[in-house]
Amino acid sequence: MTLAVSLPITGMPLRETVSLVQDATDWGYTSAWSSEVAGPDFASLLGAVATGADIDLGVAVAPAQTRSPWLLAATASTLSHLSGGRFSLGVGTSSEMIVEQWSGLDFDRPLARLRETVEVLRQLMTGERVSYNGDFVRCNGYKLFAAPPAPVPLLLAALNPKSLRQAGELGDGVCLNQLAPEHMPMVLDEIRKGAEPAGHDLEGFEVMARLFSWVTDDPAAARTSLRRTFAPYTAVSGYNRFFSWLGFEEEMAAVRTAAAEGDREAMRAALSDAFLDTVCAVGDADTVAARIAAHREAGVTVAAIACPAPDAEEARRTLRAVGERLA
Repeated sequence: MTLAVSLPITGMPLRETVSLVQDATDWGYTSAWSSEVAGPDFASLLGAVATGADIDLGVAVAPAQTRSPWLLAATASTLSHLSGGRFSLGVGTSSEMIVEQWSGLDFDRPLARLRETVEVLRQLMTGERVSYNGDFVRCNGYKLFAAPPAPVPLLLAALNPKSLRQAGELGDGVCLNQLAPEHMPMVLDEIRKGAEPAGHDLEGFEVMARLFSWVTDDPAAARTSLRRTFAPYTAVSGYNRFFSWLGFEEEMAAVRTAAAEGDREAMRAALSDAFLDTVCAVGDADTVAARIAAHREAGVTVAAIACPAPDAEEARRTLRAVGERLA
């Protein structure tokens, strides 16, 4: 299992990111994966890292709707060149909030749009001139400035059985988020259901997971903070359905009710300790490392360690403790 630093680091000035990644290579990390939600854009951040650290790079995930395929391809090729052919592109359907509310775009049939995006990206990445006319995606005569120096793996984000099957069918890997090791068998089973009819097996299939981890001497206080962090996620329809599928139907129903009433405190209160221990490994260093090791045994091949602590020093301590125990 590859250990990756998950970027950005909460509370850390962006100018300090490259130095943190350089330190992380001494702790056993060989990869850095950026998210892209309400923080910095992934391309600028990973471009800076590429010029300052000898490390694999990836994004999990770039929304398929908010960048045209030619721009995604150009960005991926640029980062591949900057990293010496060591960049992986994760794309996903994103959410109604990001696509509709923030971007003013349609969230219509997101999996169909993602399928077309992947199809045209694969053509664009060859460096040949591409024309594509789909129901959602159109590209007429674009050619990359230079093909990537190495194949860019395309990973698909997935949060439910249908998207997991599509990832198995179309992707070189899958990007997972906020789940526990015990959920991996059902997740991998859905991926196989998509891969096998398409004639694919899972040999070499990357299973990238962002693993929220917090090394702390005060787990109770950490869980209070986690309720503030994760309550908004659970109110997003895609995540709400996902967590219900994982077995938290009662908690997710309570979140939906509280969200409809605009009651943030009730949303937080609806999240049980069992739920929080699913989305985040919390405790002393050995406890957290053992939880991450269980993900490795369950099939995760790239573990992007993300510390949700509000303080950058706690994130640094968590990253170092995990690396020293598992690298």
